Amino acid sequence: MESFADLSHFLRSHRLRTAPAETGVSTGAGPRTAPCLLPAELARAAGLDADRYADIEDGRAGRVSLSVLHALASALHLDADDRAELFRLGASPGTSRLRGLGHLTRAVPMLPVIAFNHRYDITGWNLPGQALLAWDLDWPVEHVQPNLARMLFLGRATRALYGNGNAHGQRQVAGLVGALRRAVEQHPDEELTRLVVELAAGSREFAELWARPAEERSDEDDCGVLFRFEHPAVGLMELSRVVLEEGAQNGEWAVVFSPEPGSASAAALDDLLARVSGRPC
Repeated sequence: MESFADLSHFLRSHRLRTAPAETGVSTGAGPRTAPCLLPAELARAAGLDADRYADIEDGRAGRVSLSVLHALASALHLDADDRAELFRLGASPGTSRLRGLGHLTRAVPMLPVIAFNHRYDITGWNLPGQALLAWDLDWPVEHVQPNLARMLFLGRATRALYGNGNAHGQRQVAGLVGALRRAVEQHPDEELTRLVVELAAGSREFAELWARPAEERSDEDDCGVLFRFEHPAVGLMELSRVVLEEGAQNGEWAVVFSPEPGSASAAALDDLLARVSGRPC
């Protein structure tokens, strides 16, 4: 499969550009002729069996688990964009297969770019995307697939980001519940069912919204909608959302948020990026 060949090339190219000293692995006492990190050394740095890593780099391993991808990303000290690309190429269950995502996060380094699957698992994001939605998490974000619905309904920080009690925030939150309801109809799976049960049990707000009659979806749900984020670090930001539906038939999609140029929201986003630019990513 092409994605596995691409994964092989990605890992090999990053390994060849990595010096052994960067990973902290022992290279032995004898003379060394290879300046780059050897496959067995990368495997040791990532806590993997050498043969297992060789199968991954040679494209024989098939799909790679999220935990292994996390370990390899950490061992290679990948930045946020390269991490997103690694997870896309690994194509583990639930990770993004939007082929342009890795290129997009590099091409749009100053705007939040976030990819989701039908369950609202966050399958990829760049540094601004993390700063917008996950400023409160430990960085680098090592959570296995943060889920926006879980963050929103079971986490106070993210719920506050959408505004507590204002009408605009309530519409945004209700829209997410509607999207999950459509996902149950169009892309049902056991994990999605468990998520809905968990949210209904843990959030009265979610349970009430889920019990409401489904509202008819309008075209404005997709593009150009102005989102208001009450960010605790930099204050109010009004950002337009553009939806990229390259993988929509499989329930996968990505969004790009952007402020009006020269606006207070643009200044707030610049401030947010300046605050997190020194954090490890």
